[in-house]
Amino acid sequence: MTPSAVFEDLKSRIAERPELVDEIGAIYQFNVDGEDGGSWIVDLSSAPGEVRSGEDDNADCIITMGEQDFVGIMTGAVDPQMAFMMGRIKVAGNFMLATKLRALI
Repeated sequence: MTPSAVFEDLKSRIAERPELVDEIGAIYQFNVDGEDGGSWIVDLSSAPGEVRSGEDDNADCIITMGEQDFVGIMTGAVDPQMAFMMGRIKVAGNFMLATKLRALI
């Protein structure tokens, strides 16, 4: 599985759970390093929510990690707290928003 495939799947998850916009209410930027990496925005600041490639200067929380960690976290194979404590995930902006991302996994 690639990060692009995970973000495509995330579009469906957000469409199925419109309450995520009310629960989270923020813009995330994911910077995924690696051969299949890139930057993606998960915008849950207003309905219906959006997932798109690119960067957003208004992102509330910016999360940077390698593609293996990203795919592992999103598929449940990697514990995000352990990856963060081991320095494999970097968070900029509002750190508390990163804790709300469990709802997307």
